[in-house]
Amino acid sequence: MIDINLIRTQSELVKTALKNRQINVSILDKVQKLDTDYRQILTQVETLRSEQNKITKDIKGKPTSEQLAAAKTIKDQLKDLETALKDSQDKLNLALEEIPNLPADDVPVGKDDSDNEVIKTVGTKPEFDFTPLDHQDLGEKLDIIDTKKAAEVSGSRFGYYKNELVILEMSLMSYAVKKLQQKGFHPMLPPLMIKSQSEWACGYTSNKNLFGAYYSLPEDDLVFISSSEHSVVPYHMNETLNPDIFPIKYVNFSPCFRRESGTYGKDMKGMLRVHHFNKVEMNVFTLPDYKISDAMCLEMLAIEEEILNELGLHYQVMKCSTGDLPQPNRRMYDINTWFPGQNAYKETSSCSNCGDYQARRLNTKVKINNQNEYVHILNATVVNDRLMLAIVENYQQKDGSINIPEVLWPHTGFKVISPKL
Repeated sequence: MIDINLIRTQSELVKTALKNRQINVSILDKVQKLDTDYRQILTQVETLRSEQNKITKDIKGKPTSEQLAAAKTIKDQLKDLETALKDSQDKLNLALEEIPNLPADDVPVGKDDSDNEVIKTVGTKPEFDFTPLDHQDLGEKLDIIDTKKAAEVSGSRFGYYKNELVILEMSLMSYAVKKLQQKGFHPMLPPLMIKSQSEWACGYTSNKNLFGAYYSLPEDDLVFISSSEHSVVPYHMNETLNPDIFPIKYVNFSPCFRRESGTYGKDMKGMLRVHHFNKVEMNVFTLPDYKISDAMCLEMLAIEEEILNELGLHYQVMKCSTGDLPQPNRRMYDINTWFPGQNAYKETSSCSNCGDYQARRLNTKVKINNQNEYVHILNATVVNDRLMLAIVENYQQKDGSINIPEVLWPHTGFKVISPKL
């Protein structure tokens, strides 16, 4: 949630941010009106409380009938006003939810992901002396992917990974977790379901990017996580942390569940856009200083790139535009990896700085110089199923086999996935 003081003191800055994010600026007028109403009621409440305290101090011994009458009048007025104050604050907070985080100054202004900027291209596209297959066709030939049987069992946007590909995926995940642990990240296997209040606190539920993306069990008040961020970021909910332990760095493995609503017809073939996938993710808490958290964002991005380089994959780093930022994000970088079977770049990871936007809802603070301040929170992909599919497509051979990147050999126990005889 955005800091209300930004709206009170820098409304034009907020208005510009809303325009750049393709959000109707009328919400700002609504919030300002609700904030004015709230502060007017708050002033009345504080005035009555002050009068109430004065009456209490003035009573010496047995209160007079006038003092009792005055105290009762104030008590009755306060009861009504405090109810009105809570109602006013609830309406204000509900409207505030519709205002996203303010983009950093250097975030490109754009309408959607088509306006994202390529800031780095690493490596070259692999060359083949044959027509490369996409991962589904190659996977079917090798009996390592089966989407047809999954469609019978579960419906569209599901698939089975089989045989050597299972080992490759588990090896990729294990390699990533161990690498991050060596870099000082604390490994975590988080819950796969969270309370709806925890999902709300992450800040995505009112944004076009992920609205309606999650699966839920309303009768149990539980939501299936769409990434480990959704259960790891609330881990420090309602805590005031010691500044000496920052940065707090977690690396998490989890299955992820997404409805993929609004993506009908997009990436229907294969396993690029599915309802369930596995991912290793970084979540970091930093001190509330944008120089610190933005530097951490670049550090996390560098880790993502280090992994892609070790896997020998060609990729581009994108600076995401204002129209592509999820609700909580101050900035976001995407990494798009080359898929020769698709003849296209596909997003395989992202890296985001959410500033204090999520911490405000989560009530996660740090005590600095005897003052409690909201921490900054970041998230980034390490590896996921998509990256494994990129390996499949990039390392395919003319005989239909798939070579395994050398860095994964100690984890897989084999160097190639060969066609079945």
